[in-house]
Amino acid sequence: MAISVVVKNTGLSGPVAFGAALLLFALAPIIRGGNRHIALIGLEWLSILILWLLALTWLQKVDPEDPQATFTLFPLLEWLLVISPLFAALLQLTPLPVALWSTLPGHALYGQLLSPQWLALSVTPDATRASLMAGIPLLAAFLVARTSSQKQMALLPPVLVLIAFVQAVWGLLQAGPFKSLYFGAEFAGSLIGSFANSNHFANYIAMTLPLAIFLVWRSAPHRRAESQQRSQLAAVFWLVVLLVLVTAVLASGSRTGALTGMMVTFFALLLALSAVSKTSRKWYAIGAVVLVVAGLVVVGVNTLVARFDADRLGVDGNFRWMLVTSSWQAALAFWPTGSGAGSYSAVFPAFESPGVRGFVEHAHNDYVELLIEFGFLFVLVVALIAVLAVRQAWSLWRHINRGGRGADAAPLQLFCALGLLAIFLHSWVDFNLRIPANAILCACLFGAFLRPIHLGNKSPAND
Repeated sequence: MAISVVVKNTGLSGPVAFGAALLLFALAPIIRGGNRHIALIGLEWLSILILWLLALTWLQKVDPEDPQATFTLFPLLEWLLVISPLFAALLQLTPLPVALWSTLPGHALYGQLLSPQWLALSVTPDATRASLMAGIPLLAAFLVARTSSQKQMALLPPVLVLIAFVQAVWGLLQAGPFKSLYFGAEFAGSLIGSFANSNHFANYIAMTLPLAIFLVWRSAPHRRAESQQRSQLAAVFWLVVLLVLVTAVLASGSRTGALTGMMVTFFALLLALSAVSKTSRKWYAIGAVVLVVAGLVVVGVNTLVARFDADRLGVDGNFRWMLVTSSWQAALAFWPTGSGAGSYSAVFPAFESPGVRGFVEHAHNDYVELLIEFGFLFVLVVALIAVLAVRQAWSLWRHINRGGRGADAAPLQLFCALGLLAIFLHSWVDFNLRIPANAILCACLFGAFLRPIHLGNKSPAND
């Protein structure tokens, strides 16, 4: 079961490591969401530094607040998740005799074209090495969020929301006279911030919308009666930030981004409403209506409706469906070993439908693409993540029922779970998990979601 105790400091992440992690989060989106070789290499080196600092802190036990907090707090299943990239590397990069290699599902054709006596399981070992190296920042983000102290975690949501706010403002300026802010990507024709397209831009911001609502809720005057004026100013500030984020998602031109963003915003508002006094709920409800109306006014209803034109939806839907069905055939051909991480663009042409034209780099469905590349290993990791998520959700549910409704009935973990919902849903029709910035934020939110439940707060009276 998940740990349900007061944890003052889960303490592996010292101040330097946590500061480096904040730098990682800030830098990740800047160059096309980190989806460029030079940008990704920089993120990987920074992540290696973070992991090294975490390892030093663990080995030396230098945390003065909680010297007993070490990796031993991790349940076994979380350990398996942390080391799963190592399993993938050993499985896909260990050389095999070419005679055995050629008998693997989907490999026979490639074996006829190659002459070495020993080959890695992956049909594109160089791409697999690069792809697995790209997982280093995800590991660093997960561990930092999972092991940081409570004080550090209090700083994480505002930092992540402000990073998304910068992206939102960047994107909205692109819609105006500041076309130079596209930095050579004017062909995108929509709001992209520093990303390569509007889908990744909208998804990144959508993941932070629940965190923005969490910050509004945390800053609400009912939670700090002794500093009501300051709380009101903070709540107004985060409300303005939230309005900008919602406007950017709606104006992005990403249909799925807008739908998932509004969905998680709605659920986050319900969660916030359930955790405030009855006298405050009407103000939250009024604020939610104003927020939606203001976003629609700024963006324009006609603009949103045009994006959901039936003919346009049909064309885009057919294209994505052809990609998914062809990719599914590839997944079956390479089952259960997989073709190797990062190999999708190399193996897909053999399964491409006649209606698909041009070079296809991604399946526009992260789950099918990962199934092609990792095979049964991907199924195991998904099952592991599902077990961890369900177990933590059950612990949160028991905690809420035991503690009653109020300030402690809506911990940060629940808002992080809604941010995860945004990317998991969007990834059914896109490849956000392949964009380093989005994947890093996803790993961070998942690490925060799995943190031990903090029991230090007391619930206010529900007037």
